[in-house]
Amino acid sequence: MSQSDIIHLAADLSFLHTDYLWRMPGSWVGYDYYSTSDFYEDIARIAQRGVMDMLFFGDTGGTPEDYGGNYEAGVRYGAKWPRHDMAPMIPLMAKAAPGVGFAITMSTTYHHPFYVARFFNALDHVTRGRIAWNAVTSAYKNEAANYGFDVMMEHDERYERAQEFLAVTRKLWDSVEKDALIVDREKGIFADPAKVHRIDHRGRYFNVRGPLPALPSPQQRPVIIQAGLSGPGMDLAATYADMQFSTRRTIASMKQHREALDAKLAQVGRKPRDVGILWSIRIQVAESDADAKQKERRYLESVRPEAGLVEMSAQYNVDFPRRAPACGSPILLTKYGHRRAITEASTSFSRQPIHRRLSRNSAAGSWWTGFWWLPVRPRPSSTSLRRCMSRQAPTADSSSAAAIRRWTTFANSSSSSCRSCNDAVCPERNMLAPPFAKI
Repeated sequence: MSQSDIIHLAADLSFLHTDYLWRMPGSWVGYDYYSTSDFYEDIARIAQRGVMDMLFFGDTGGTPEDYGGNYEAGVRYGAKWPRHDMAPMIPLMAKAAPGVGFAITMSTTYHHPFYVARFFNALDHVTRGRIAWNAVTSAYKNEAANYGFDVMMEHDERYERAQEFLAVTRKLWDSVEKDALIVDREKGIFADPAKVHRIDHRGRYFNVRGPLPALPSPQQRPVIIQAGLSGPGMDLAATYADMQFSTRRTIASMKQHREALDAKLAQVGRKPRDVGILWSIRIQVAESDADAKQKERRYLESVRPEAGLVEMSAQYNVDFPRRAPACGSPILLTKYGHRRAITEASTSFSRQPIHRRLSRNSAAGSWWTGFWWLPVRPRPSSTSLRRCMSRQAPTADSSSAAAIRRWTTFANSSSSSCRSCNDAVCPERNMLAPPFAKI
């Protein structure tokens, strides 16, 4: 299958309540801060006007305490705090925007596969086949403590658990056949028991009897998104994912990552086209390059350096203020993982102490989600974005998408035309009519 000419777009709304956008002019004006769904319903409508494919919500369940040994700085500067559960918003957003898909996060480390399988089955019904699960293994010690763990589970074991977790959820989603429902009122037969199956799973981490006590949903199972970039994470994505969320920063590293994922897919008998990649990209919507740069500068200046250090401390479980004198090179940071991301970041900025040059960019999402940004006008041709997407794919069968961060930059865009042909009534406008299109 040849590579699609259509660039699929997803907006990353993770931690939208905090990500320092609250300091920007116009932020939250006319809306209660999180407490109602109005703000999110309007975002969904904007996404539909812009023919966005998906709205993505990352999540964790902890309050960062690595910076200074307590949560005071995180709360004071709004560094990924608060962290609201977005699940209640999804049905309301889905009703407001029937052409948009939604992805929410749930951890395989702190939840149970039966609950997750039933939860996403219900959301798939409610959204009429427009839900995705961002399956994460979680890597923050404060989140572990909130779920009752005195010590956070080791990295590789979290992925071993995730492998079994996803296997169980898949069995549960397949435990009721699509044609099991009969509803013969005359004979009084509701469903065919021969088409409902126990799974009788017994494993290292889970024992699950089954079946799932729910009718098959429009997609049968949600679209699976996986963000792990380590070896075990790549194995998990190759085995179960429909999309992988990637934070590679340069065209060269993006291409290298696509090649590595394609090799993993081949090992499990899948094709490159089976798993798309959501490349995380920051953009600014502006009338000119100069305007885009001014907006970028204004935004970065609004982020306090301490806020970035709070985020970096949480990301790597390192108290950066205490460790700052030793942070002149990426050696210290790579002791705590994420070696490739740190190496890329440390070579992409000027020769300043690494904790200083990364902190503000970390808070703004511009070092681990892509150091470059695209100035995009409200009604542009997407030449730059298309060039990026085409250059990163090593084979014609590879699939790509762009996960746009800083969704609020789209709020000024009034275009309701199809991005492919600029036709407001193009039949491709509502691209995610059920079932949820696999990117």
